[in-house]
Formats: sequence, structure tokens, C-alpha cells
Amino acid sequence: MDIGAVVERLIQERGQLDPLVFLQEIGVVSRAGLTSWRLGKVSCLQEVLEGEPHWIDGCLRQAARMARTMGLVPRTVDACRMNTHGQPHALQIDAAGDPGREALFTTHYQRPKPVEGGVQMDLFLDTPETMLINDLLQAIVKHDVPTSTDLFKRLEKEHARNGMLEEFRPLLGAITRGKTLVEDPMGGLELLQGEITPCARQSLGRLEDLFLKPFYRIFDHAFVGKAFDPKHPEAHRSWTLERLEDWKSVGECVLLEEDWMQQPVLLFRRAHALFRLRRLDSSRQVWILFFWKFPRQAAQVLEAGGDKDLMRWWHGFTDWTADKEVDYDLFPAWMLLDQPKLAENRAEWSEETDKTIPGRKAFFLLADLLDAEKETPFSPDSMKLRRKLKKAFPELFTLFMQTRRQGPP
Repeated sequence: MDIGAVVERLIQERGQLDPLVFLQEIGVVSRAGLTSWRLGKVSCLQEVLEGEPHWIDGCLRQAARMARTMGLVPRTVDACRMNTHGQPHALQIDAAGDPGREALFTTHYQRPKPVEGGVQMDLFLDTPETMLINDLLQAIVKHDVPTSTDLFKRLEKEHARNGMLEEFRPLLGAITRGKTLVEDPMGGLELLQGEITPCARQSLGRLEDLFLKPFYRIFDHAFVGKAFDPKHPEAHRSWTLERLEDWKSVGECVLLEEDWMQQPVLLFRRAHALFRLRRLDSSRQVWILFFWKFPRQAAQVLEAGGDKDLMRWWHGFTDWTADKEVDYDLFPAWMLLDQPKLAENRAEWSEETDKTIPGRKAFFLLADLLDAEKETPFSPDSMKLRRKLKKAFPELFTLFMQTRRQGPP
């Protein structure tokens, strides 16, 4: 196989080189295989690749060298999908997690931004075919159906073998359908997530969000008044508003659900919205409720990423619990040692929680002790609370005593 010819054709057609598209062209991976990986149906990309790994890596290196020679510049594109909580979930390339190998698959090569006085790229990238592709791309991203349809027919007629035709076809079909997608909202949502979004991610790159936002607006309108269903967490305005980055409305939308504190997804969405609004204390209060009610689920979501202070506390907590049998619902108490103000105005955000939850009991017992210590460290009340904490939560008491000697964790 002439790897050079494949690379040259792809760059001429697209004005860029996507390593995954390149692997499709040389028969290493199928479109169905890539879709399975992007949807998280296989644990890593390696499972759907056909060919000896060293040979595949060699082909990618050769393609990268050619792209650089032609003047394209590297850009890392994270391999991820959005989980039901709205967070990016990293997709694994190689089972061994070799960063050097993963870079081969996630480094795209694109045209550099024009710089006055810069070096002119190879003029073959400015062919009528490439310019037609770029015009069609912009029309599709803008959901301009008439222009997109005309340009697609031109591309089909004048360059019938262009590989972008098959990638643009489902995107053109999606914008043509437009609002009809929500005639059957659940079916339309499945189509958006299972077909339209993966196609956009592969074909549009950094323009993906611009292309998808009009769809989110359509579904957002369709979901007005629809109650949250934990079996279908995406079929709710809190999901569409997240994707539209309307964080104020996300937070308000969650509060409209009467039992939002009983839903892990809604707890996370409100915490995340408050964080994006820079209401950090309020966000952390919601995280505290999340850990009290659903500690393991909260831990799984948090490990995917949080604000830097929250992650610092979390890493400190997991280090402390590494060789201990400690429940995750004690994490808020760990946070409290560093930020005693988290216990302020407790009635405003904890009155609906079960008072028997161990993590809640530990949190407020520690809060009372910290208050007493602040007033008079060795008063009768303070010593009584120390004994109570030591009896109920000995590990937490040991940690508290360490902070008396060393400072907060």
C-alpha cells in the first residue's frame, strides 16, 4: 500500500490529516469499530484495530512526517465522550496506556493560521476541490440547508470519489430534518447521540460544538415541562442547558424538580452549574449532599474531574484512606477540616437529609467540635465533644488530633 498517496489524497481532500480517518483509509479500522469505541462499547481503541501494532504505529509515524513536510502543524485532540453527568469521559487508546503511542492517535495535523510574512504552504492545498469542501463545511455548521444541499450536489458531481462525501451525507441529512427530530423526542435524542454527534466529532473537529448547539436548542424547547426520568437522564432540560452552557438556567432547572436531592445526576448537574457560575461555596455544599446520599457514585463522578481545591481535598482523602476501611461519605468531614465555613448556615442545605447518615453525623459532630475549639480549646464542652468524636469515628478523631499539631490536611 502506498501510504504517501493516501496521506496526500486525504490532505488534499480535507486540508488536514486526522489519524483515525487515515487508519480507516488503509483498512485498519472500520467506521462501525470507531463508533463502538466512541460510544464506550469497547474498553479501548486497540480492540477494534486490525493489524500488528508496530506496523500500525509505523504507518502513523510515516503519515505524520508527510503532514509536517507539507507544512501542516500538529494539534492534540482529546479522545473523549460525554457521560450522563455531562462530564468528558476519557477514551482509552491502548490497554497499556502508553502516552507515546496514544499521541500518535490523538495528534491531528492542520493548516497553520495565516501569518503576515509567513511561509506559503504547498499551493496544492488551495485547489477548487478543497475550497469547495471548506465552503460546504461552513454551510453545514451554520445549518444553511439550501447552500449545503447545492454545494453537496456540486461536490458529488465534480468530485465523486472525494472521501468527505460519505461523512457529510449524515450531517446534511441531520440539518435537513431539523425540528422534525423532536416529533419523536426519545428516538430523535437517540439519533443525535448515537449517530449525529459521532459523525460531527469525526468530520468537524473544533467546529463540532457550533454544529450541535442548534440541535440542543431544539430539544431544549421540546423538553420544557418534562419531568426528570432517571432512566433517561438526557431527556431533560438540565442536560440540554448544560450543552448550551446556560449555567444559571441549569441550576434553576434542577431546583424545579421536587426530588432533585434524591437524584445523583441532578445533584451533580447543580453542583457543576454552581461551579461554572463561580459560586464555589454553594457548589461544595451540593457535593456534600451528594457524598452523604450517594457516596460511591459521587466518588466516581468526582474522579473524572472537579475544581482544583475539591480535587486537592479528594486526593488527600484517598491517600488517607488508602490502607483503611473508611466510607466515602466521610469525605465532607475531611473537607471541613480545611474549610470550617462549609458548616455555616447548615439548615439551609441539610434539613432534608437523613440525620442517621454516618457521614452527616460525622460532619456536624466535627463542626461542633471545631466551633468549641475555636472558642475555648480545652473547655468541658470541647473535651466532651472530643470524647464523643473519638468513640463514634476513631479514624476521624485521630485525623483531627493530627491537625491540632500539624495544621489542616
